[in-house]
Amino acid sequence: MTMPAERTRNVLQAGAFLRELAASQAVPKSVREEAYRLLRHYPTVSDIEAIAQHEERLRELTQSAFVRPYLTSEFEADWFRGFALGPHRI
Repeated sequence: MTMPAERTRNVLQAGAFLRELAASQAVPKSVREEAYRLLRHYPTVSDIEAIAQHEERLRELTQSAFVRPYLTSEFEADWFRGFALGPHRI
């Protein structure tokens, strides 16, 4: 079972990877363009954080065992080690 922190980390790392691809002259122009196109609508760090905070508030309000968080609002800087451009923030 994937935990919220693992899911959040993977979504944010995918955005960071797309940024790396979009900026790299080592990959074909068509790949850079596709990465940039995908990033235009990819969730930003702020988007992910807002979604996770809404989920956390919903769980607090309902006090239901059936409301399970999909993401987490607690990010670790460590997640972006190896991604020189960092996460997708715009």
